Amino acid sequence: MPDQQGELRLGVIGTGCIGMEHIRNALLLPSVRVVAIADPHEPSRQTALAELQHAGVHEVIALERDAEMLQLSDVDAVLVCTPNDTHHAVMRQVLASGKHCLVEKPLCTLISHCAETVALARQPGGFGGTAPLLWCGMEYRYIPAIARLIQEADQGLIGDLRMLSIREHRFPFLKKVGNWNRTNERTGGTLVEKCVHFFDLMRRILRSEPRRIFASGGQEVNHKSVDSDVLDSAYVIVDFQSGARAMLELCMFAEASKHQEEVSLVGTRGKLEAFAPSHGTKQDDESEVNFRRCLRSSKFIAEYEERARPPADLECGTIVEAHEKIDARLMQAGDHAGSTYYELHRFVDAALSAGAKPDVTLEDGALAVMMGVGAHESMATGLPVLWSDLVERYAHSGGAVDEPA
Repeated sequence: MPDQQGELRLGVIGTGCIGMEHIRNALLLPSVRVVAIADPHEPSRQTALAELQHAGVHEVIALERDAEMLQLSDVDAVLVCTPNDTHHAVMRQVLASGKHCLVEKPLCTLISHCAETVALARQPGGFGGTAPLLWCGMEYRYIPAIARLIQEADQGLIGDLRMLSIREHRFPFLKKVGNWNRTNERTGGTLVEKCVHFFDLMRRILRSEPRRIFASGGQEVNHKSVDSDVLDSAYVIVDFQSGARAMLELCMFAEASKHQEEVSLVGTRGKLEAFAPSHGTKQDDESEVNFRRCLRSSKFIAEYEERARPPADLECGTIVEAHEKIDARLMQAGDHAGSTYYELHRFVDAALSAGAKPDVTLEDGALAVMMGVGAHESMATGLPVLWSDLVERYAHSGGAVDEPA
């Protein structure tokens, strides 16, 4: 159990790129103490130890195997930051340990592994019979401008949600240990490895489940001179059961872009837009607009059927532009516009509060993977993939999709 001083003793499994980002952000949280790290790659372990020691954290247990960490009684919660194809095996051990857990996306690389993981998580267990907090890492929900878009959409400010467009124009995949992130076998494919973030955003923003998925994409530019089969560009169109439609546009050879992510949400009464900087940006430019709200004129809505001429600017409605600020320390601590800190903060607060629920459940993680798998299958066949078929496969592997609230 967390100690009586309200401090969460944290273990980090996997100290590569995202593991290090979590460590740097954990060091900013006074209610967290990193007590253990585990990684089979010696250079990664040493890098993490050096970071912690530089921050004045010297009493840290460094291990090769995550199984050893899970046996430590003074580790209350773990962050799973290992390569995608290891998540299934690691999560089996984590769930058996009863410790609180935030597992980085994707939950697993296969629908069957996702279903098995969620089914195991639903079995009773944890500290003294209390169910542990289980959370799937989806930090894009917490990018400040995107978080504001979600909040205003939830408030109904733009009416019924009809169209959602998400664009990511970015740099190619970075080099990682053994280049594990450059093969479909180890990542689940780009639309699982990278794009579960965006499929999660679609479900969260629209508050609906998919109905049909269609995708087109390929490996056009990147990594062709090495042993790699991951795609670098794609369009994915998702029809939702609510009647809304969403589209993802991904390009991973477009680092020369003003924004890395652009989200546009259109409802019956207006539009919300959010913009996020490149992951390499380390300073927040407060002069830049990163959020926009555009509300339609009620007068124009009432009269448009009889109009014979386009509306003048002042007749279209109102536009509010703003900048959602990101603390300078958070920009330095990570590559996701402060979102890793905000997500970790909420995870820690929930872990220290009896009975608190995760913002992002393991099932949310599983359903995002299913959307990515469906998109890859649509690309392979040239045909749309029905959500009902994906759900049937998930159920066949032991998973069960809860009805939307």
